[in-house]
Amino acid sequence: MYFVRIKYLICIIIVSFSLSNCDSTTEVTSDHIYFGGEIVNPNTDYIVLFKDKKHPDTIYLDKNNRFSHKIEDLKEGLYSFRHNPEYQLVLLEKGDSILVRLNTLEFDESLVFTGRGARKNNFLIDMFLQNELERENLQKRRTRQTPRQFKKQQDSLFELREKRFKSLTSKYELSDLSKKICRSSFEYDFFSRYEMFLYKQQYSRIKNINAAVEYPKDFFDYRAKGDFNDDDLMRLYSYNRFLNHYFTNSSYTKYMNQKSFSKSKVAYTMYKLDLVDSMIHHSYIKNNLLRGITTNFILDNKNDYTSQKVLDHYLSISSDKKFQTELVKMAKATARLKPNNIIPDQDLISSNGEMTKLSALFEKPVTALYFWSIERKDHYIKAHKKTDYLSKVYPNIDFIGINTDDEQTDNWLKTIKRHQYNLDREYEFKFPKCSSDELVIHYTNKVILVDRDGKIINPNADLFSSFFEKQLMSYSRLATLEKQKTVLD
Repeated sequence: MYFVRIKYLICIIIVSFSLSNCDSTTEVTSDHIYFGGEIVNPNTDYIVLFKDKKHPDTIYLDKNNRFSHKIEDLKEGLYSFRHNPEYQLVLLEKGDSILVRLNTLEFDESLVFTGRGARKNNFLIDMFLQNELERENLQKRRTRQTPRQFKKQQDSLFELREKRFKSLTSKYELSDLSKKICRSSFEYDFFSRYEMFLYKQQYSRIKNINAAVEYPKDFFDYRAKGDFNDDDLMRLYSYNRFLNHYFTNSSYTKYMNQKSFSKSKVAYTMYKLDLVDSMIHHSYIKNNLLRGITTNFILDNKNDYTSQKVLDHYLSISSDKKFQTELVKMAKATARLKPNNIIPDQDLISSNGEMTKLSALFEKPVTALYFWSIERKDHYIKAHKKTDYLSKVYPNIDFIGINTDDEQTDNWLKTIKRHQYNLDREYEFKFPKCSSDELVIHYTNKVILVDRDGKIINPNADLFSSFFEKQLMSYSRLATLEKQKTVLD
C-alpha cells in the first residue's frame, strides 16, 4: 500500500510542474483556491466537486486527462469529488492550491495530493485507508475479548495515530479547522469501534441471558467527547459511522430500560427515529440518519402494513422532501417484489451490444439474478467465483450477472472479457438508476430468484449467506420433481 502511494507521489510531483505551466495567468490568493490534477485510466471525461449536492461543479478533463478549476467565494470545509463510480473527500480552505493524481484501477490507494494544502489531505487519505484496514481486521477477528482487553488494544492503536497527528501539526502550520478534521478522522473511527464492540456484547447477551459483562469505569468516556451536530464533520466517514453505531446501541439500551415496552421491531424502530429527532438538530445530519434507519427497516421487513407504519412515522419527522419521495418510491417497489409476483421487466444490454428484456432470460426452472459494480472489485471477483461454482453444482439453476454501473459500458465489456466470464450470462442495465430502484438493489450481495415464468421465488437472497446454498438445494429438488411430473403426464 505504501509503496503504491510513494510511486504515485513521485508521479504527481512531475505532473504538478506540468500543470503549473499550463496557465501562467493563474494566481492563487487568499480569496480563492485552485484545484487540479490528472486522472489515469479515466472512466468519464469529467469529475464532480461538491460540498452539498445542490451546487455541484462539473470539471472536464482535457485531452491529456488533466483538469484545473478555480473556486472563488469558497465555503471552507470538506468537499466530495466524484469520478464515476467512485468518490473521495478533500479538505479545501482559502489559499489552497491542490493537485491530485489517481488511477481509477486503484482509486483510494493511488490517490495522492501535492501543492499548498496537500499535507492535510494526504493525512486524511492515509487515515481513511488505515481505518478501513484495522476495522476489517477487527470484524474478522473471532477470538472473544473482554472489554478491558479490547480497550487496551484500541488505546495502543490510538496512541500511534496520536503520534502521527502530533508529528503533522508540529512540522507544519495548520488552521484550527484542519486540525479539527484531521484529528476527527481517526478519533471518531475509534469511537465507532467501541460502539461496534458494545453491539456485539449486547447481541451475545440476547442469545445468552446469563452472560454478564463488566466494563472498565472509563470505557464509555469517549461518548462525552462526541458532538452530534457538528457542521464541519457532517461529510466525514468516521463521524457518520460513529453516529449510526451510537444510535443503534443507545436506542436499544434506553428502549429496553423503559418500564413498559413492546418487543415489536416496529415499536423499537419508531423509538429510534424519535431518539434521533430529539438529539440531532442539524438538518443534514438528522435527515441522513432518519433516512438510513427507515431504509434498513423497509428492506429487512416482509410485512407491508408495518413497513407503511414506520414510513408514515418517518415522514412525520423528516424535513428532506427528496429523501421522503425516495423512500415512498422504495416502499412501493419493495411491496411489488413479493414471492409469486411477476418480477418487473427491465431493459438490458448484452455483451454483444444487443438490447433485450429481463423476461427473455428465464429459460431454466430457476434463474438467480445477481448484481455487481466495477467499483467493488473485491466483490465482483468473489461473486463470479461463487456463481461459477454454484452453476456446476446446480445445473437446473441459471446464474446471470447484471452490472449496475452508469456510463460504464466500455469498462464493463473490458472487465468481463479480461476475466473471461461467460459472455452469454453477462448483462448490464440500460437504465441503471431506474432498474436499481425498481428491483430495490440496495446491497451488493442481493440475489433475486425467479422461476421460468418470471414469478419471484425469493426477492432478497444473499449470495454469501450460509443459508443460500440450502435454499438452492431446495429449489433445485423442486425443479427436478416438477420436471419428472411433466414427463409422466
